[in-house]
Amino acid sequence: MLQILLVDDERSVVETLAETIPWESCGIGTVHEALSGAVALEIMDNHDIDIVITDIRMPEMSGIALITAIHEKWPHVQTILLSGHADFEYAKQAIAQESFDYLLKPVSDEDLIESVQRLVHRIKEKWETAASHQRALHAFQDHLPLLQSTMLHELLTGKVYDPKTLVDKLELLELPYSVGEDLGMLIIRMEKHLSDMAHGDLALMEYAICNIISEVMHTHFHIWHTRDVHDYIVVLVSMKHSATMSYNRGETPQTLLEQYAAQIQTNVQLYLKGAISISVSNWGKFPYEIGEIYERTVMSMRKRMGQVQGLFVTASDETDANPLHTIRSLYQPPTLISLLEAGRFEDVEQKIEHIFEELLHSNEHHDIAESTFEVYFAIAGAFAYIIHKNGKQISSLIPTESYRYFQAPSYSTAHQLQDWSIRTLHYIRDDAEQELRDNHSTIVRSVKSFVDLHLAGDVSLPAIADHVHLHPVYLSKVYKAETGEALTAYVYRLRMEKAVYHLRTSSAKVFEIAELVGYNNTAYFIRVFKKFYDLTPQEYRENLPV
Repeated sequence: MLQILLVDDERSVVETLAETIPWESCGIGTVHEALSGAVALEIMDNHDIDIVITDIRMPEMSGIALITAIHEKWPHVQTILLSGHADFEYAKQAIAQESFDYLLKPVSDEDLIESVQRLVHRIKEKWETAASHQRALHAFQDHLPLLQSTMLHELLTGKVYDPKTLVDKLELLELPYSVGEDLGMLIIRMEKHLSDMAHGDLALMEYAICNIISEVMHTHFHIWHTRDVHDYIVVLVSMKHSATMSYNRGETPQTLLEQYAAQIQTNVQLYLKGAISISVSNWGKFPYEIGEIYERTVMSMRKRMGQVQGLFVTASDETDANPLHTIRSLYQPPTLISLLEAGRFEDVEQKIEHIFEELLHSNEHHDIAESTFEVYFAIAGAFAYIIHKNGKQISSLIPTESYRYFQAPSYSTAHQLQDWSIRTLHYIRDDAEQELRDNHSTIVRSVKSFVDLHLAGDVSLPAIADHVHLHPVYLSKVYKAETGEALTAYVYRLRMEKAVYHLRTSSAKVFEIAELVGYNNTAYFIRVFKKFYDLTPQEYRENLPV
């Protein structure tokens, strides 16, 4: 949805247009108001305005001067000029400034709506042209290496694609890998001299090393690389189909990979004048075992930290054939804490179920007591963190039977711990939702009180938003969600109801009542009143029972 800015030095004109035109049906999502050219330019600086409708004759800065300034700084913004005079000179200046339309005041709702709808259609057509296939394709090719690197990084950190999405994305990113294919991995750590050289631009050194890798390995292997959170270069490899028949008797993909890794280490020393350590993985299946292979290969590197630089580690060097199972889903992004901070409670519940599914599945091969302990501390810690971050005490939010789990592990089985986790999550979710409802109700009450007290003054959306210290767009959404009525519609309705009250209970003249409900222009007041009640104010008063 687009954003529109209404500019006129008469407040009643601006507010009437804001309240009475069905902007959403015209394709407008947010309406901004300004009573001068200077205020309009300030709003332009702070919001992504698409359309400006401005009066021509205004003090200090005319509408022509305003749209000239707008087109110089924001050439994409479209403008519509309003004028109370059918002056050919104004029309010529509007054409010269490429204003979309020139409408005479008082403009009818139908004419304004028709003009805005045509302009919205024109803007959308421009967007569609800008997003043409050819331009998108060029941009895609420019960013292809980064997109490839990002996808591998996601796979390393546990992202799971459904089979069709995975195949489609591999094809889109021109990656010659297939589900179930054998894969190997190299983890490369730059040692002190290289890392010091790369301090200014790590990506440049990564590029140089990956060029050497490609030169050495391209005959036999497909190569896919990224840089992980430790600043290690991670290289995923698979055998090229054309190369499966070309290696010597007695060679395997594993031995070939180790030979190439040793050559890469030598070439980096020779050409880049620095040392790298390399850890060579065992082989696994794509994509299911990427995460496990990565963790084991990184662990091989970590175990030897502090030893001489320029290490060369292979999978055959590992002696622990049956390590304790790690609950990987516990640490895969998005983490429990990040999901709780985002208020994504359904996703938290799904993640907890996934964690316990993995935990119980590992029971087939390992004693899960240690892993269950790890899961307990991770989940309890995440819950305690979010409760405290929200300014609450655990004991005040969680019932006694669940609170005792925070005091000490009180589960007998993994299923009991899972039940407690889901139950506690629901307590946290219910508290957050109740707090949000209470907060929204408070906002609505504050808005209504402000509008009621200042109805004769400035009750524009920016003024109300400033009073409750919220962004105008967010305030509009909160108010509509809480009451079912748009905020501008509420202000309009309240003005009409107050006007009727004064017509019924006082002898005030129509222009006096117009001022009491915030309309400085009596003609505009009469117009909007008739639109609301299908009678002018005077006709309404005359039809009152004696």
